[in-house]
Amino acid sequence: MKSLLLFSVCVLIVSSLASARDLDVAGDKATKKEIRYNQIGPRDTIIFYTFENDAAVLKLNITEQGGKFVLRGSMNLFAEGTNAEQMGKWINNQHSCGLFPEVPEPKACVVLPADSCIVLESKIKDGKKIGNEPIGDTFDDYALKIKLADIEGKGFKLKGFIADTSAFVKAGPAA
Repeated sequence: MKSLLLFSVCVLIVSSLASARDLDVAGDKATKKEIRYNQIGPRDTIIFYTFENDAAVLKLNITEQGGKFVLRGSMNLFAEGTNAEQMGKWINNQHSCGLFPEVPEPKACVVLPADSCIVLESKIKDGKKIGNEPIGDTFDDYALKIKLADIEGKGFKLKGFIADTSAFVKAGPAA
């Protein structure tokens, strides 16, 4: 009886360890999708890293608040067997008009700790102003360097990384 109980505990521990997803943006060859525009023009930046083999999507949001860029993130874990096309439809629904009604929902969504998501640098791109004709606003285009620390959450481990991206900041009405 003791050996059966010990065996059951070992199987439970091993299976829980096996279900932890080791995610590495560089090593896993994650697919990156960066969204900076919506149907009416420039928007806050959203970056999605899709880990097809692990059925996971890292979602990063970059906003500008009071002259400072803020980076927030979440790890979205889908059921085993969810493929890249299905996760791509879910991604589309996160930033668009919800074109796909039948998409898988993540089994878990883990909000990343704020102190593990950092904007290291921001600088305006030389002479880059983007117009938004229907509304008449202009936007400054910024180059950013972001950093995510190593993060371990329920069901996953994300290896930290540094990446370059861009973001728009409303500059005001067109002159």
